[in-house]
Amino acid sequence: MLKLVKNHTGCCRWVYRGVFAAGNRAFPAVSRRELAIFTAPQPLKGLQTKISSCSPCETLRRSRSSQADTMKIATYEEVKDLCNHPEKLLIDVREPKELLETGCIPTSINIPLGQVQTIFSDDTSNENFRERFGRGKPTRDSQLIFMCKVGIRSDKAAQMVTQMGFRNAKNYKGSWTEWAEKEGLPAPK
Repeated sequence: MLKLVKNHTGCCRWVYRGVFAAGNRAFPAVSRRELAIFTAPQPLKGLQTKISSCSPCETLRRSRSSQADTMKIATYEEVKDLCNHPEKLLIDVREPKELLETGCIPTSINIPLGQVQTIFSDDTSNENFRERFGRGKPTRDSQLIFMCKVGIRSDKAAQMVTQMGFRNAKNYKGSWTEWAEKEGLPAPK
């Protein structure tokens, strides 16, 4: 029997209740009494819209996966060429003490991850940004590249500003680790 089940958060899923067996030559048959099915079988395709229309978790999952799928990645070559592109902004989201230990990529500015949302919010004026970083505050269309030590914090920062409405944010996935390796600098600790 196939039923549409809602959990306590209102998320829907198809659940097959009954005994069934599955197996092939490589795996022995396995019997189950209940199987959660997250996509409707072909004959029930018309009912699929009911699931997607009542499932806030599915909507959230789709928006997160599409955002992750569309997150742009900057390459080493692109970062290396930033000195020829003053319209692009390289933002290092590491803490200042990390920069003292390793150094920084030329043309980058330092905005620690914990301050990214505040600095890029509408509350920070262009004058304050210019005074602190020596250049005008980026617009929603500015090309932004985020970096850190290994690309994890920079990915969070790029996603954060994308959610704030900045359309051209990229993550330099290789970050300082790749930069140091390709530039012949000591590896980060």
